[in-house]
Amino acid sequence: MKTLSLITLATISSMAFAKEIPLTEVSFQKIQVLDKFISEGASIGDINADGQQDIVSGALWWQGPAFKNSHAFAPVKSFPIKGPGITGYSNNFLSFTSHLTADKWIDIIRVSLPGLPGDWIMNPGEKPLPPNNTTQRCTHGKSQDNICNESPQFLNVIGDHKPELLAYSHGQITLAIPNLVPNADPNQPWQVLAVSPKDKRFQKYSHGLGAGDINGDHLPDILEKAGWWQQPANWDQKSPWTFHPYPFAPQQGGAQMFAYDIDGDGDNDVVTALNAHAYGLAWYEQVKDGDKITFKKHTVMTDKPEGNPYGVCFSQPHAMACVDIDGDGIKDIVTGKRYYAHNGRDPGAHDPAVLYWFRTTRKQDGSVEFTPHLIDNNSGVGCQVTTGDLNKDGKPDIVISNKKGVFAFIQE
Repeated sequence: MKTLSLITLATISSMAFAKEIPLTEVSFQKIQVLDKFISEGASIGDINADGQQDIVSGALWWQGPAFKNSHAFAPVKSFPIKGPGITGYSNNFLSFTSHLTADKWIDIIRVSLPGLPGDWIMNPGEKPLPPNNTTQRCTHGKSQDNICNESPQFLNVIGDHKPELLAYSHGQITLAIPNLVPNADPNQPWQVLAVSPKDKRFQKYSHGLGAGDINGDHLPDILEKAGWWQQPANWDQKSPWTFHPYPFAPQQGGAQMFAYDIDGDGDNDVVTALNAHAYGLAWYEQVKDGDKITFKKHTVMTDKPEGNPYGVCFSQPHAMACVDIDGDGIKDIVTGKRYYAHNGRDPGAHDPAVLYWFRTTRKQDGSVEFTPHLIDNNSGVGCQVTTGDLNKDGKPDIVISNKKGVFAFIQE
């Protein structure tokens, strides 16, 4: 009879106390769009204006709803999974889609390695480049010369009904505004507004960033790992926002951050990963201390199976989405393990590259439970999780890209 190792015994001991994950009617069809490493992010948009959502990743886009035919907008390059220096990294970290010109064609915004300039790609319309393109580029425009933080978001923050690129830049939190004019000049960089004063902690490889209304004044505030920045009423686009310190992720910081009313009590709470390259997932319940807003931490997952009621534990939750997966009117969390983020040097690097959704359940006593449901164990996340309805059935689907390739998960 073989003797069980201490690790195995410890795992069995911890799992003995884990609750059984309830069955769910939610399921996904996995489509591997590409088996090469071209990007750490993917986005969704109707690139060819045919009424179907397409997938964008790296220098390629795939026609929906089958995602078999692909086209390029720049030289296509795949990258090694590991290597010295930055050779084991893609120069495509995230992408977004938006109408940046007056024509009917949706354009593409690309965020490169932290610290490098970003750009936007003018959609060539009916003349896309072939998928084996290695030399040609569609018209590229400037966006921002120095984009930092590994969790930027493209969303409407300042209330002008147009999205801005939320990031760090030159030691500040910034909002970059696209040049939305009839004939956008690709040589004219976007207007960049500084939200914060300069601070050395806003570094190139920072983690954790988001936006949402914290104080209930209907103005989105900005979230980062050390607190939140209150948007002033009638902001002059010059003065720094008011900083309210709170240690949401006091170590490294996690992924995209969200303000959402998790417990349904009328004010927005905060959802965040704790460490993009280690472990931890939590939500912070907003509570009042007199006139002051503070938070109460609720742990969802730690670095050990016993840190989650269902025994779920995975490292490197480097990307996150907050979306209503099961259609019950309450937003859930989608996250997973970034595969080989630092060439296999991170904690849990060789564990399965899992992708999960955590169902949000509000209970009668006011508590909240996040029930983990495994979507896949051989894909994970990169630096971006994008959700949207890819097949027009009213259900959110999921798109990711990382060192295992490009994937679509179609909700059945």
